[in-house]
This record gives sequence, C-alpha cells and structure tokens, in this order.
Amino acid sequence: MICRCEDKEALRAVTEYKIIDYAGKKFAWAELNPLTGRMHQLRVHTLALGTPILGDAAYGAAFADGFAPQLHLHARRLKIPHPDGGFLTVEAPLPKHMKDSFEALGFTVPSVMKPKRVTKG
Repeated sequence: MICRCEDKEALRAVTEYKIIDYAGKKFAWAELNPLTGRMHQLRVHTLALGTPILGDAAYGAAFADGFAPQLHLHARRLKIPHPDGGFLTVEAPLPKHMKDSFEALGFTVPSVMKPKRVTKG
C-alpha cells in the first residue's frame, strides 16, 4: 500500500522504470527495476502512477478484451552476486500469454541471452 511520509512504520520502496515502447494510448511496455524488495512493490508503484499492470485484478487493472487474463509481469533478467566474485546475469523468455500479447501489440519479443558471469561491476 502507499503510505504517507508521516507514517513512521512505513518502509521505503524505490523502483526505477523506463518505457520501452508504446502501443497506441492504452498500452506501454515498461521496464521496472526494483531497488528495494517490498511485497507487491512493482504492482503498487505502477498503480500509483495510474498505469496498473495488464491482468492485475488485485491492483486495479481490468482485463482487456483479446488479452490473456494472467498478470503481465515477468522477471526477465536477474543480476545476482556470484560467490566467486562479480555478478551472474540470467534471462528468461516471456511466458506464452505475454509473448502473444507482445505480438498482438506490435512489440518486438526480446531474445534471451545465455547466462554470463562478469567479474567487474
């Protein structure tokens, strides 16, 4: 939930975001990068921006005709510290319902890179 700044028990949540592409005035492909790890953080932040995630019935997004009713939120890329140093980056393909939606909206479905370890930041 969104809390007022005066609420002393509220925990701060920070999300970086950028819009990758638009499909008309109703849909956008957004890249979300949570810098904190609060429960439902991305869903609450997109709702607060007035742009809830497609298929997110719990956070205000009505289902759109012609699109799967599942939540259109996907952890595409994870970058995690590697125990031997550096970072390990892995990517996952879009689930079928999102791939179908991307194609219907004219978005280019991103390719998936092979896992890689980078020894510098």
